[in-house]
Amino acid sequence: MKKILFITSLILITFSACEKPNQTDLTLNFTQTIDGAELTTNSMIYTNSAGEDYDVQTLKYLISDINLHSDDGYTLLLDEVHFIDISDASTFSFTIEDVPNNNYTSISYTMGLDTIKNTNNLYINESYHSAMAWPETNGGGYHYMKLEGAYNNDSTFYNTHTGGTMGDDYSFNNVEDISLTVDDDLGNVSINLNMEINNWYNSPNQIEFSSYGMGIMMNMMMQMNIQMNGITDVFSVDVIK
Repeated sequence: MKKILFITSLILITFSACEKPNQTDLTLNFTQTIDGAELTTNSMIYTNSAGEDYDVQTLKYLISDINLHSDDGYTLLLDEVHFIDISDASTFSFTIEDVPNNNYTSISYTMGLDTIKNTNNLYINESYHSAMAWPETNGGGYHYMKLEGAYNNDSTFYNTHTGGTMGDDYSFNNVEDISLTVDDDLGNVSINLNMEINNWYNSPNQIEFSSYGMGIMMNMMMQMNIQMNGITDVFSVDVIK
């Protein structure tokens, strides 16, 4: 009888030891809104603070150095560089499996590429290399963003192309407070990183499409103004448990 009890106990211990605790998979979603509503492309239904009607036809951008930070000083790298193209749904999200248990209190990310990453042909094997390459005559490296469309009528166009103009760095890093305690009972979780497109043009600098015409690639002052607006309130983060 004792032998049977011993064997039964050994089986239970072995089974318990082999059980894998529940893991947490984290999905990071990249979303875009205008005035809080989901982006609709190719429709001139939007108005900037300068009173110009416009549409969005193209939006491609790079978010880099995406990290979660915990209250004990631990940093979890989610992705070094992620490319978003609103014409390709496969770029709208990525998932990190089996996120370590911890109390995560903030997420940080860079809009564009800093000077270390923003060098010619560094991402030559990536799908976005050709689409996002920045002219060598203007400093080289890569675009941070291509935001394009028409304004006022279907034949007047704007191109908001941001990048390392004349070799200067106009990327910026954001740190957003979050409340995310990952443990074996949490289950899967999502974080939405949203771009409010209209805010690129609103505050603290009101920017008119008519003020820079077809592009701003060589316009250092406009690059700085766009950067300041981006830092102010273009991005926001929401944790979905």
